[in-house]
Amino acid sequence: MMKFCQKMDRKTFPLVLSAFVWILICNVIVQVFRAPFESIGLYGWTIFLANVLFFIKNNPDHKEALLENFLGGIFGLLGALGLMHMNGFLEGLGFSELGATIVSIAIFLFLTIALHPMLPYVFNNNALCFFLVALINSGTQTALYTQPFGHFLGVLIGNGIVNVGTVMVVEFVAKKMAKKNS
Repeated sequence: MMKFCQKMDRKTFPLVLSAFVWILICNVIVQVFRAPFESIGLYGWTIFLANVLFFIKNNPDHKEALLENFLGGIFGLLGALGLMHMNGFLEGLGFSELGATIVSIAIFLFLTIALHPMLPYVFNNNALCFFLVALINSGTQTALYTQPFGHFLGVLIGNGIVNVGTVMVVEFVAKKMAKKNS
């Protein structure tokens, strides 16, 4: 049974601190350059969400976690785009806006749940999370609809620079600690 509060061992703290510093530096850069990034269609929420989901999984196989995170994020964004297009199509057939949205979301959820066992790297919780966040309000929907490649690029940067960078920084610190202790 998991304890409510656990003490962190002394060897883990420097690794966690190094990951924190790298992620903090990346997020400060995204915030400092937010306006120029957004002017080219690169939105920071995709970078940030890719980073958060990577660490929530706590998968010791980093290559597998990166692949699942990247493909799930891309599928989630594609699903959100598909929902927007499907809503327009269904409304053209006479569905109400709410009815079209319910049908579109049901299709995405069915695909995610039913196809997860066959394609877990694509149909996963990451996909669902990106899907929901992309549709959270009209601002994110409009931004995704008008600049989809910037959002896909954000998922790539979140995984490629922030997550891979974090893994590399932690591995570097771990090697330095091992050398120091031997």
